[in-house]
Amino acid sequence: MGLIEIIIVIAIAITLSNIIAKILPNIPIFMIQILLGILLGFTELGRSITFEPEVFLVMIIAPLLFREGETADIPSILRHFKIILLLAFGGVILTIVGLGFALKGLIPTIPIAACLAFGASLGPTDAVAVGSLAKRLNIPNSVMHVLEGEGLINDATGVTAFQFALAALLTGQFSLVDASGTLLFSSIAGALAGFAVVFIKRQITNLIERISAQDISAYFMIELILPFAAYFVAELFHASGIIAAVVTGVLEAAGFRKITLFDAQLSNITESTWGTISFTLNGLVFIFLGIELTQVFSPVWTNRSYSNLHLVTIVLLLTALLFVLRFLFVTVYYVCTKGFKNTHRHIRERLLLTFGGVKGTVSIATIFILPATINGLEFRDRSLLLFITASVTFFTLIIGTFVLPLLSDGEKVPELEPKLMGIFREVIDNLESDLNQNELSEKEQFALQAVIANYQDRIQEAFNNAMPESSQQEFQEIQALIISVEQDGLDESFRNRTININAYRLYSRFISNVESSVAKQLLSFLSFWLIFVRRLIRIILHPKLAWQRRQKREEIVSNIDINALKSIFERNSQIILDSLDNLRDVYDEELIDFFIATRENLMLQVEGGGLFGTFLIQQDPIYSKELIRGYYLERKVIDEFEGAGEISTFSANEYRHRVNLLESYAMKKTTESSVHFRFRNKKQIAKEKADNLEDH
Repeated sequence: MGLIEIIIVIAIAITLSNIIAKILPNIPIFMIQILLGILLGFTELGRSITFEPEVFLVMIIAPLLFREGETADIPSILRHFKIILLLAFGGVILTIVGLGFALKGLIPTIPIAACLAFGASLGPTDAVAVGSLAKRLNIPNSVMHVLEGEGLINDATGVTAFQFALAALLTGQFSLVDASGTLLFSSIAGALAGFAVVFIKRQITNLIERISAQDISAYFMIELILPFAAYFVAELFHASGIIAAVVTGVLEAAGFRKITLFDAQLSNITESTWGTISFTLNGLVFIFLGIELTQVFSPVWTNRSYSNLHLVTIVLLLTALLFVLRFLFVTVYYVCTKGFKNTHRHIRERLLLTFGGVKGTVSIATIFILPATINGLEFRDRSLLLFITASVTFFTLIIGTFVLPLLSDGEKVPELEPKLMGIFREVIDNLESDLNQNELSEKEQFALQAVIANYQDRIQEAFNNAMPESSQQEFQEIQALIISVEQDGLDESFRNRTININAYRLYSRFISNVESSVAKQLLSFLSFWLIFVRRLIRIILHPKLAWQRRQKREEIVSNIDINALKSIFERNSQIILDSLDNLRDVYDEELIDFFIATRENLMLQVEGGGLFGTFLIQQDPIYSKELIRGYYLERKVIDEFEGAGEISTFSANEYRHRVNLLESYAMKKTTESSVHFRFRNKKQIAKEKADNLEDH
């Protein structure tokens, strides 16, 4: 299969992993990607993919670590630099020696140099895997900074040590003095290569600015090639390309930042584009890991030269030894710095640092550098070493997935922003004051009510974002249940001819509007089923109805239609309220009470004739006008809060940035809708009936 087909299939796999991760949020996304990689590895396509370690390091690991360095909290990492350096160098060396000699003892036929190469491949921790594991967990910042800093620099130690072990395997000679000196040179020269690349980049951009040739695309392309340039420059001088890429990223983040419109636009594009690139590369890392697991698994597992039970035992023993060695090393550090008597107080930190040291694709990429032949003879133990390395890597990820949640302080709970919600409430108060003015037309009243509802939704969104993910999952499941009840009641009414197609399409658009806000990030399989699977089933069972709902044409909605919709809404609401009461033993009671209060408020709006009117008015330009006035009031309230010292300047600027994005989107958003509605009054209805009688 060609390169284009491989790229398409892997892109689909990465996208599919993201979807599955949102449907099954309790499973880490990297584990899903590994499993998809394993499935892909059993196909003809997977078997046709040739793994090139050098290409993998430069094209995937280098840009990922560059971005990690660019976004890392360097001041916080520097506060723990002592333990980071010890883990990145001393910890890696201990792993090399410990695992290497352990493997030699377990399988004496493997040369000691090859055993040390195996230990070197498992020396570095995987910064990408650690980030994926800890994303949802409440782990102390000090531990995370150590793990992040270690992951940035220990790859160079492991790869360099592996190269020495490989040289010893090929030549039969090894010098500890030479190895130590070369490791030191490789690290320092790699850092200098990073400095040099950033210096040259800044000279180029200064020259571009002096000749007034600034271009956002060109500037971003320059930044995009930085990690590759740093890697190649470092490798040209036999230095660490990984260290060079990390240093380049750190220096890019530490550079002087000018506050200009050009730089602001460049920053927005850089952040969004790098976000996509990082997600894609992270997905590639774990999908390739899954593919490589299948490629190294079959030859060894089916080889009768090895007992499968013996192999599994070796893998489990080496995995356990890896964590034991790391725990002992961390414990020695804490004994030396905290004192033996105080060490027990930090047992959880030591365990987190131990089980946070999971391995990843860098380990497999490194071990794949082993040659197929040595001095013209086949290296028979190569497949066995690949198998053991890949298996130990996979088991460390499995263990980390199960153990870290037990050691953490539970789920990571986002910070609540009470001041932001206070700003929204202040804006709502101002808008309600405008609403009480008698000179407003009916359309203006509906537009203001719609803007007020928009700010109420933003308060709810801010509240939801401050929930732990498990609570967000419950919240979304209840929302999805309400939507399914709404849709079922509407479909039944239309099939019973209680309402016409115009009213049906109006209510459907109202439900879709709510549904789209829920489906932005699915958090459970139940939500996926209630929103997407049931929708697909409805389309299959009633294709004509689905087609009519999506036709693009102007629809006329009468007051009779609105009254019919009110009746359906009230009937649906009663079913929803009864269902919510029955769910008190399933979900948190506070959530149930919140949804009951919200539904009762909506029922009051429907009785007053405002709910569908505020929805319809969002198609009118007057809504955009009132929405922009709301953003003006929001900026004004932000200024007042900042002036009173209730929020910091940093928070105020962040809030203003959000307002700017919303306002920009509101001004660009087209007022054209796929469906148009307009009301007709009683005189229009009577006139239309009279015209029809005359025609007949």
